[in-house]
Amino acid sequence: MLTRKLKKTLFMMCVTALIFAAGSGCNKKKEEAAEAAPAEKVLLPVKGAVAVKRDISRTLNFSGNIDATRRTAIAPASAAIGSRVERIFVKEGDAVREGQILVRMEDFQLQQSQTQLTQLEADYQRMSQLRGKGVTQQQYEQVKTSYDAAKVGHEQLKRSIELRAPFSGTVIGRYLNDGEVYMGAPGHDGAIGILSIAQLGSMTIELMVSEQDFVQLRMGQDAQVKLDVFPDTAFAGRISAISPALNRQSRTANAGIEISNAGNKLRPGMFARVEIATQTLKNVLAVPSSALVVRGNEVFVFTVEEQPAPFVTTPKLVRVKTGMLTLQYAQILEGLEENAAVLTENNASLTEETEIRVTHISNGASN
Repeated sequence: MLTRKLKKTLFMMCVTALIFAAGSGCNKKKEEAAEAAPAEKVLLPVKGAVAVKRDISRTLNFSGNIDATRRTAIAPASAAIGSRVERIFVKEGDAVREGQILVRMEDFQLQQSQTQLTQLEADYQRMSQLRGKGVTQQQYEQVKTSYDAAKVGHEQLKRSIELRAPFSGTVIGRYLNDGEVYMGAPGHDGAIGILSIAQLGSMTIELMVSEQDFVQLRMGQDAQVKLDVFPDTAFAGRISAISPALNRQSRTANAGIEISNAGNKLRPGMFARVEIATQTLKNVLAVPSSALVVRGNEVFVFTVEEQPAPFVTTPKLVRVKTGMLTLQYAQILEGLEENAAVLTENNASLTEETEIRVTHISNGASN
């Protein structure tokens, strides 16, 4: 019985050993085949552009906040601080016309002012009659000064009861509600008043300009305005104001850019970037600035033969002479012909022996 079991066990062990040996042999063959297969060559992907004739400009770049060219805060006179708002007749976004009543204030302070003015007027009349008859010139002047000041304050309060629109426009801010007390505190946008109104057809951007840039600006100079919220739109503007003097501490000056807002896309408070061209060259041969490669004290570009992309090739290093340089383009004076294809990406460390895969070549048609 034991002999039969032993034979069975030995048989199973032999079968297992044969299966393991066969599997190892197959794996070894696979590994040898993998080692024998050639490794796939990795090529550097690059992009290029065609040298074309275009207009290029040297520009100054600024940023700032958009505001309405004409805006104002609607507020009572300082004498009315502490007065209660009786009623506000408009809300944010309402169109208003010149002379329209916007706010009515309570007239309690006006009544008090009238009582005080009546008493001071009586004192002034009495002092005038007694002038030189027991009343000194100094006493007379004191009463007259108080009476004149009271008259001015009373007139201010009278004008502060009904607040009217000084021009036609749109309500862009409302800072109080009916029944609240006006204390002369700034609103959420920094304006001091009960309301703000503005004309939205024309916008302005105030720029802080350095001393170096200041000398390159002139009145009426064109400007291009771009906003992140409208990435595909450029708004035309012009310089409408330049400060006649610089700040002595910061060495900066203010300049204003006026923009037409015919479509009412622009709103006060939007952030904008401004580009002002100070020098423009027309129809000159140029390539993207990223195509330039500096080696030592010389400037080069890498060129390839233009053909449908993608394709594999090796680049050629060409020395060039440049003219005007901008952030976007470089003027080429010597070294390239029109329609030559130059590399614009992954070109800094290339050599003429580097095999590359050109994935795209821009025709350079857009300015």
